[in-house]
Amino acid sequence: GYRELREQKLAEQSFERALSLAPNDADINHNYGLFLCQTKREPDSIKYFNQAIRNPLYSTPWRSYSAAGVCTLRTGNPKDAEHYFERALRLEPDETASLLNLGQIRYKQGKIDEARKLVSRYNKVTDPSAESLWLALRIERKSGERVAEQSYASQLRRRFPGSPEYQALQRGKFD
Repeated sequence: GYRELREQKLAEQSFERALSLAPNDADINHNYGLFLCQTKREPDSIKYFNQAIRNPLYSTPWRSYSAAGVCTLRTGNPKDAEHYFERALRLEPDETASLLNLGQIRYKQGKIDEARKLVSRYNKVTDPSAESLWLALRIERKSGERVAEQSYASQLRRRFPGSPEYQALQRGKFD
């Protein structure tokens, strides 16, 4: 509603003020990029992530690569998103959003072994999500690994019984 719009406007003004004082500040650029992405201005967000990444003093550039990948995916552009995720993982092999998203891209490309490596690393470095278990299950199903597939199915049922992923499993909607 109106209040949300007013708060967005205020947030935007405060980001712009901060950037006019410190245009190369990586954290401000990154956070403004996130803000733009969350307010459905994905294409605009990318230049702020890139600006953050260009700062040689920025200690966590993989965060911006990963966020740029997520925002680029939302614009329906998996090709560019893929490059951002790959770059994030080169700098930080355990960056979770990149592991999961790149795993999904690889799965859709039919690169099953690569997809499996990415999602199993994700499930090791963080608590498995409904999304990651569902991806892992579909990977094993495609590979004909019934035992592994069943194991993921029971984890999904046990941990995320209300999830859209579990409902898709019950309906047999794998792709």
